[in-house]
Amino acid sequence: MLILLTAAAYFYFHSQYFLLLTDIGEIPRLRRGIVYLGFIVNYAYFIACSLLEFSLIFNWLFFAFLLFLETLLYNKGNKIGSMFSTLLGIICGLAVNIFCRSVIAILLNLPLQNFDNRTRDIGNLKGFPVMLGFVLAGAAMRIIRRPVLIGRIRLILKHRQNLSFILEMMAGLFFYLFLNLLLYSTPLNDLLLKLWSIKSCLFCVVGFYIAIRYTWRICVLDDYREKNRQIERQLEEQKREEEYLRHQAFLDTLTGLYNRQCAEETLASLMDQKSGFSLCFLDLDGLKNVNDRYGHEEGDRYIRAAAEEIRRACRSGMDSLYRYGGDEFLALFVGMGAAAAEQRVDLINERLQKSASAGEYPYTLSLSYGVVESAEFTDWKELIKTADGKMYEQKRRKQAVKCTHGGQS
Repeated sequence: MLILLTAAAYFYFHSQYFLLLTDIGEIPRLRRGIVYLGFIVNYAYFIACSLLEFSLIFNWLFFAFLLFLETLLYNKGNKIGSMFSTLLGIICGLAVNIFCRSVIAILLNLPLQNFDNRTRDIGNLKGFPVMLGFVLAGAAMRIIRRPVLIGRIRLILKHRQNLSFILEMMAGLFFYLFLNLLLYSTPLNDLLLKLWSIKSCLFCVVGFYIAIRYTWRICVLDDYREKNRQIERQLEEQKREEEYLRHQAFLDTLTGLYNRQCAEETLASLMDQKSGFSLCFLDLDGLKNVNDRYGHEEGDRYIRAAAEEIRRACRSGMDSLYRYGGDEFLALFVGMGAAAAEQRVDLINERLQKSASAGEYPYTLSLSYGVVESAEFTDWKELIKTADGKMYEQKRRKQAVKCTHGGQS
């Protein structure tokens, strides 16, 4: 009867352990074949240990090895997860088993030797605490299967960098309990030894709980840090994307220069800062005729050529150039007076005319311009308007000269 009751108690512990494995590993269903086979092998081993009177140390050591192999098979070769689960099951099972033997030894006022594996000795009572231990260990497995605890264990197993700590702690607790089995070889009926054994069990259970909770908190902090890093990466990526989109929004696709919106924002900022600069408003001469006579592709070539020459006249890191409209450009010469800026634009015109004279273009390339100094204005709109007006005055003068020469010829 005792053998049957103990078998039922062990089956309860055994099934709860594998249900725990199923929950931890998020396995869709209990692998009953492995569970039943493991129960038969393990309980046959227990009976053999009792009949052959193996020492408790050998008994539990080989049982831990068997349980690890079964767990490894159940987890389909996951060694780290199987090691963790095996130590979890062994620590709970061994702690509860030693606790029950020690408590019953105190209640019956018998030495611990009466609860070792020498089953042929008269007065050996190990069967009762072993049966009770399996029941309580199964109940402990059931408690650990609560969703909150399962969630924490899953989190720990996902953080492989923290597993070495918890596995070392669990191995230490197991061997500490393991050494307590030596107490069952003494014939002394010493209360202190029994209380020490109980204290060791409680110490291991509490230590195991603290180790699990500490490791779980470390894993949570690691997750928070990783989430923060992900958020930082996302923000940096978003910032780069925004800068890129802003850059694209301010960019003229034909010339690669910044556009009108960027020019006006820059002017407004420089005027607020009261920075000294000269604004040059430039307009291509004869672009409409080029488009009409040679086509818009040639007109685009004219625009790009002018943009390149104006860019060459700007100082890197100081001056800035913008395509303000179809054939209009704005050049900002920082810290430069109007006369010096006009000399630069005249040089640009010379270079453009040389390109046409060299036969690179079948038409004349030139610019009309108006230059104003920022110190004379408080509003950037008036600054552009005045420069634009000067540019048109120069363009009208050119037209007048052209008409005069045409009339004389």
